[in-house]
Amino acid sequence: MNRTAIRACTGIILIAILGSGLGAGLAFGDMPYNDPQTPPPNPMNVTADALILRPVGLIMIPVMGLVYCISFPFAKMAGNEQETYQSVLGDTIDFTFRRPMGRGEPFD
Repeated sequence: MNRTAIRACTGIILIAILGSGLGAGLAFGDMPYNDPQTPPPNPMNVTADALILRPVGLIMIPVMGLVYCISFPFAKMAGNEQETYQSVLGDTIDFTFRRPMGRGEPFD
């Protein structure tokens, strides 16, 4: 791996780690999931989300950042770095920060 790719991967991992706790509320404040017609979520879903799923998401962001760094050279050769980023790291960030508490993919 060349120096540029290593620096890019290191930067992505650092941004994912630091951004996960330092500005997630501000960065992801406008969310497409807010629908005023939906009833409030089940309290058990919110509890499971807060105690299990969000911490797992926080742990998985740097792990998936590492997976993205490993897969980046192959994605670059294939010409689909954006799709690889979104499927590996972007979806994990969306799951952790953009999904409302107690709602979303695992609770549908």
